[in-house]
Amino acid sequence: MSHKKTVYIIGHRNPDTDSIVSAIAYADLKQRMGCDNCVPARAGKLNLQTQYILNRFNMPMPEFISDLTPRVRNYMSYQPYSVPHSAPLWNALEVLNQKNFRMLPIVDDDNRFISLLHYNMFAENMMQNIDPHKHSIIPTSVSHLTATLNAQPLVVHDTDTVFKSHIVIAAAEFETFKEILDSKPPENTILIVGDREDVHIHAVERKVRVLIITGGSVISSGLKKEAEKNGVSILVSPFVTSTTSWLALYSTPVSSMGDSTLEPVQEESYIRDIRGMFSSSISRTLPVVDDENRVIGIISQGDLMKDPNIEIIMVDHNELTQAVEGIENYRILEIIDHHRLGNLHTTYPITFINRPVGSTSTIIASMYEEHKKPMSAEIASILLAGILSDTLILRSATTTDADLRMADYLSGITDLPIDEFGRDIMEAASAVSTKPAREIISMDMKTYTEGDHSFSVSQVEVSSLRDIMDRKDEILEELERINDSSSALFSCLMVTDITELNSILFIKGDQGFINRIRYPKISRNIFQMKGILSRKKQLIPFIIELMRRNEQ
Repeated sequence: MSHKKTVYIIGHRNPDTDSIVSAIAYADLKQRMGCDNCVPARAGKLNLQTQYILNRFNMPMPEFISDLTPRVRNYMSYQPYSVPHSAPLWNALEVLNQKNFRMLPIVDDDNRFISLLHYNMFAENMMQNIDPHKHSIIPTSVSHLTATLNAQPLVVHDTDTVFKSHIVIAAAEFETFKEILDSKPPENTILIVGDREDVHIHAVERKVRVLIITGGSVISSGLKKEAEKNGVSILVSPFVTSTTSWLALYSTPVSSMGDSTLEPVQEESYIRDIRGMFSSSISRTLPVVDDENRVIGIISQGDLMKDPNIEIIMVDHNELTQAVEGIENYRILEIIDHHRLGNLHTTYPITFINRPVGSTSTIIASMYEEHKKPMSAEIASILLAGILSDTLILRSATTTDADLRMADYLSGITDLPIDEFGRDIMEAASAVSTKPAREIISMDMKTYTEGDHSFSVSQVEVSSLRDIMDRKDEILEELERINDSSSALFSCLMVTDITELNSILFIKGDQGFINRIRYPKISRNIFQMKGILSRKKQLIPFIIELMRRNEQ
């Protein structure tokens, strides 16, 4: 049985506040519209500002997804049929046949994997058990025989002990039969016979372990008492002798027919790592276990041809270079964004909403109105935070009339004054100056591609540039390490002063390109950018234009 597909609503790597709150709010809206399998997710660590906002309004953190590289759990079937190791083989074969399974996991009493039952291993073991050239020994028990034969127990002893049995069928004349029976160890002998009273009496006197009387025949009360005294179990089979004999072979515990050569796989295993294991499985099927080796599902080679159990809605980005790793393996249903168009291609038509506004939160909030769905005060609060964060309290060059209107609308719902609330969330972000340089640069890093070149631009907001400038050498060294490891044209960090509404740019990379930057230079690889607040609308267009000129 497959689980219902999960639709992850997820922003870009190194998510900012707008990315996180958009995912949370859009998942809420989709759920209100009946899509209860929509789940907000994040592709990176929360920054200080976003943590403050979620904590302030008691909103749970979105599920963290480090990568979407296909794993076993994305294709496997959950809640499989399994069979206890002590079950009769016949019961397990009935499940295989009725369910049309290729294999069946055999488990212990705690559902931990032991081995696999499949027809090839069953046939191999049965051939050994019924080999006419040697005395065959069948592991079984009184309870297994009773269950397999649907027998009526008349006398039972030591029902659950599995013993190595010799099966004798009383088909010869009495004297010949006695010679055959007397040559067998009675404590391990199962005698199958019809309504031959002389055979019944001799078997009880001989103290065979189990006497199976076929065709529904009965015995005298005197013989029954003698069997109880001699420790002989007596079962009455409803079948004729030939059928009873055949079924008795299938009373062996299923564990004796299991294939223990095939290792199970973990649900977190990558598909690329387990592909080769299918060739070792005759059924081309593998059991899936959890960390405690408990069977939780199965995966077949054919399952890999099906769609995975995940679908994606992207918010606040539309470029694969900014998306969580592995996203290209899944169907993208929608994109909700306010950035430039990237190079994303999809196999299927999708819903694509891209509006020239200051934040994705503005788009999500407007969709509540369009679909006539109410929003909670908590959702309204975080959407307002997303707008104010992405537009620097509505003062960024990206701010539009739609942002102003929606911020005013959300402020009215939440009773949160725009300026005061904006200062609160910006102050939470300004503590970034105390973080390690790598963390500062990675908090909101986006990677872009233009022509044959890639580059990364990070942005953080601070209440004062002084602390960051005191660490300029550390920042530049870290940018250089990041740039060298990525083989990008350059890597840069835009630090925006939310008090003075100016920014400075730290940049390391191709020095020929850097020398063409015409912003006022504070020192080598550091530039003053007065009035520049928006990475999206001001810095990125300038960089791309500079790169294009360089190529001409």
